[in-house]
Amino acid sequence: MEVQAKVLTREGNEVTMEMTAAAADLERQLAVTTKRIAKEVSIPGFRPGKVPAKLVENYVGEEALLQEALDDMLQEIYGAALDQTEIFPVDQPHIDVQNLKRGEDVKLTARVTVKPEVKLGQYKGIEVAKEVYVPTEEDIDAEIKRMQERIARTIDLPEGSAIEDGDTAVIDFEGFLDGVAFEGGKGEKYPLTIGSHTFIPGFEEQLVGVKSGEEAEVKVTFPEKYNSEELAGKDAVFKVKVHEVRRRDLPPVDDDFVKDMREDCDTVAELREKLREELNEKAEQMALDVAQNKVLEQAVANAELDVPAIMIDNKLDHMLEDFESQLQYQGITLERFFQLTNSTRAEWKSKQRDRAEEAVKQDLVLEAIVKAEDIQADEADIDKQMQEIADSYGKTLQEIKNTFSSNEQLRFFEYNVKMLKAIEFLNTNAVIK
Repeated sequence: MEVQAKVLTREGNEVTMEMTAAAADLERQLAVTTKRIAKEVSIPGFRPGKVPAKLVENYVGEEALLQEALDDMLQEIYGAALDQTEIFPVDQPHIDVQNLKRGEDVKLTARVTVKPEVKLGQYKGIEVAKEVYVPTEEDIDAEIKRMQERIARTIDLPEGSAIEDGDTAVIDFEGFLDGVAFEGGKGEKYPLTIGSHTFIPGFEEQLVGVKSGEEAEVKVTFPEKYNSEELAGKDAVFKVKVHEVRRRDLPPVDDDFVKDMREDCDTVAELREKLREELNEKAEQMALDVAQNKVLEQAVANAELDVPAIMIDNKLDHMLEDFESQLQYQGITLERFFQLTNSTRAEWKSKQRDRAEEAVKQDLVLEAIVKAEDIQADEADIDKQMQEIADSYGKTLQEIKNTFSSNEQLRFFEYNVKMLKAIEFLNTNAVIK
């Protein structure tokens, strides 16, 4: 198809361009569109698909037929125009027809929001401080506690044992508002782990010290934002019966424990020293990661760009999709999450909007650095990224290549490689003290 395109105006992030398609291309498309419509219409005396072109035109009307043909060829015209003008739309275009007549060139204008122009500031030699956290003895103790938890067993304590923080209490409970039991406030033989923050704030803390076999009254105030309007902000009393108290029985930390848990240590002293080294390495890496994030943040702060709202909205949609996927791994639907948190999609997006805007800005600045530094992604770079995906899914490189073989998918990999290289370029040229 022969298409001519040119940018007429650019005001901020809105571009208006002119698109022209040859009259001969319109005529060819009319023939194709007419055949398609002939298969769809039912005219007495003619079998489907056998209606003469002239009758189809008379039946549909020339104006409607021309519009149908334009609709069929519009995507190709628009795609060719984007290639010629090298603009990058971030929203659907608004297209106006300037001329659509048989025997004449098709003339259209398109108004579309595009990626903003980025004026880079300083992005080489950015100085940031690296703040390394020094692990304490308490951090080492916490690591050992986690090791104990991994092999701990749960034991039932004798009747009369008092509940401690971290214990699991098996309870009956019933909630009352002004002495009247309310719906949904009752449970039997419920295993509640103290400190899990499963119940209303203040509930679990009041059970500490209560003994198995005893009854207790727990007074709480429901949060102002609660998923039940009848309970939100109300004072309530729960009558609780403690049936059992279960406790995690942690193994003693001795040399035998160490040998069971680690192959590279024989004594508790060796374990503590090894954990200290590992925590120091993690702290060093974390400090480096934070510093490198600050380098990118500073490069964004130094740049000048005006982000279209639609780009932030699109990023928020993607972020919400990712969040929904994370919830699904936990067996929670997005709708259930909003019920539990007494919130809405709109509220979630509002809270995440600043984060989404910063993410969009970072992408745009990195793209500008890719262009400024002529950063390229060759086949070896793309293969390396595909190999990482192959390794994570237990596939071969060729299997991944077969899966992601379209030009669009390959461009996606190429884009990712370039962006990662831009981040590497920033960090290599930064001064991290």
